[in-house]
Amino acid sequence: MLRLKEFTLLISIVAFTIALVFVSSWTNGIVIFDNLSESINKQILYQTTTLIGTTIFLFILWWTKRRNFQEFFRKGNISAEVLSEKLVGIKPKPNENWFHLGRDFAIIISVVTAIIIYFQLVRGSEISIGGILKILPFSIVFALSNSFVEESITRLGVVVVLKGKLKDKLIPFVSALIFGTVHYWGDPGGFMGVIVAGFLGWLLTKSVIETKGLFWAWFIHFLQDVIIFSALLTIIPE
Repeated sequence: MLRLKEFTLLISIVAFTIALVFVSSWTNGIVIFDNLSESINKQILYQTTTLIGTTIFLFILWWTKRRNFQEFFRKGNISAEVLSEKLVGIKPKPNENWFHLGRDFAIIISVVTAIIIYFQLVRGSEISIGGILKILPFSIVFALSNSFVEESITRLGVVVVLKGKLKDKLIPFVSALIFGTVHYWGDPGGFMGVIVAGFLGWLLTKSVIETKGLFWAWFIHFLQDVIIFSALLTIIPE
């Protein structure tokens, strides 16, 4: 049963997640550095703003749910046991653990993300390997920041607030709903974006609970964001 504190924190997670959409819109067209493209300027301002907001959010989590926060705000056991989820094809063999599942899904989800991004953003655009390599350092930095922000709010936040209040099997679906819905306006977007982001939200929350840490959630999300930012920063004109 959720008490007022957990309900309030859950509402704050939804509010912070929705705020990401508004901050993204607000940062459109703002130029801080004249020698950089408009899209890179946007991300510099967006990532800085959301990192500040996330720092405040993490402090609130630490202050209100300290025991759960300290349990999950760490790397965790990257080779922890994987609990079977036969409906989605997760049936680990006796010798398989989160090291194997995390590695495999990092590859599979990256390929799926690249295909969707190609059809939604890249197809028909002029894009070159040289252009991608030129903006790759920006893509990596922005991906590190963006994945940390979103994992802290929609994964760590959900787990810290709901652990012990809902069954572990139900918590990932809460994150999937929040993360998937807001990606209707994201990249990848639309209905396909909701499905992909929803599944990713479910899987990465499962990883946080079972490994008691953020490593696989942050790492897998980071890889997706490198692909997405590399496309966005390369094809959007200056």
